[in-house]
Amino acid sequence: MRHNFDETINRIGTDSDKWDNEGKSGTLIPLGIADTDYRAPSEVVDAVRGKVDFGVFGYGHFPHDRFTDAIKGWYSRHHKIDIRKDQISYAPGLMTGALWMFLDAYTNPGDKVVIQPPVYATFKRVIENFNRKAIDNPLIFREGDYHIDFEDLEDKLKMPDVKILLVCNPANPVGRVWTKEEMQKMYDLCRENHVIIISDEIHSDMIHKGLPFHSFLEICEEEDQNVVVMNSPSKTFNLASFFSAYVIVKNRNLKKAFDDIYEKYHFDYNYLGVEALITAYNECDYYVIELNDYLHGNIDFSIEYINKHLPKLKVQYPDCSYLLWVDCEELGLNSENLAKFFENSGVRVNAGESYGKDSSHFVRVNIACTRSLLEHALKQIKLNYDKSGF
Repeated sequence: MRHNFDETINRIGTDSDKWDNEGKSGTLIPLGIADTDYRAPSEVVDAVRGKVDFGVFGYGHFPHDRFTDAIKGWYSRHHKIDIRKDQISYAPGLMTGALWMFLDAYTNPGDKVVIQPPVYATFKRVIENFNRKAIDNPLIFREGDYHIDFEDLEDKLKMPDVKILLVCNPANPVGRVWTKEEMQKMYDLCRENHVIIISDEIHSDMIHKGLPFHSFLEICEEEDQNVVVMNSPSKTFNLASFFSAYVIVKNRNLKKAFDDIYEKYHFDYNYLGVEALITAYNECDYYVIELNDYLHGNIDFSIEYINKHLPKLKVQYPDCSYLLWVDCEELGLNSENLAKFFENSGVRVNAGESYGKDSSHFVRVNIACTRSLLEHALKQIKLNYDKSGF
């Protein structure tokens, strides 16, 4: 491996949300917040260092061609999708930028946005804080896996003032990679009901089990179709604090509406973050291959350990990313006591109820850390599991 994912990096005291806030400055092992404990690729570090060493941080002039060329090349190499440079726009982050601007561009106060819980909790928060209404199309949990309730989805899309279906593709936290058939059904229903699809594809570089990933860009082949995609290298390369993301919009009218909102608020761009994105996408293909290999090992280790030593916890191998969605129902604990169980184990995880009202017996566990830390955390959970008499 060119990159050492086994390197232990002390993030305590570095203003890390994961370690200083969630982990209470090292009091708990944080396995919740979805960033990794891995250094960014050396090429990215060197590119950012070059900008820092230059030492002048005046207003930047957005490097449009380098930016769009990097994204176009990434989608061509990794997803076999050809996109045009004029279909790409910069966004200052996904939730804080892209989604917020999409809502402003395509909806009015009181309009409705359909989401599919259990799903990334910030979706609902952004929608409702922007004076729109989040409408649930709950996923169906059957035989350890999640499926879309298409009958309910059709009913929800027919509701008055529903303007958007917000899809997590691949799905966080449930770990599903939607099939092309499922995506086509979602698209057909939205087209029939004049509803825009916003597809969050931020976990699309980390796909497991040899599964194919399909972007909604493959489904909407014509420019007049109402699909927009938002993405970022932040999860793949651990660049979240740069807040540098992008959107891909084939429909010219939707693209212009988004760009108009960007201009309306006089947004600028992250000078260092855009350089990090360009470098990651142009020079660091190897990092993604090695990252996925390491994550596969961590997932295998975690599931084997849970099945052997924590049999009342149920977990399926995720299709994507570095997040395990763990069913703790057999512990017989309510959500408050479930959180206490993990904290008493010295570990912080994400409560399932934040992703959907029917998921209080689940927790989301981030395994994107060193193998040694992961093993240590699981052993602490086992000690408390045995002590509690489960």
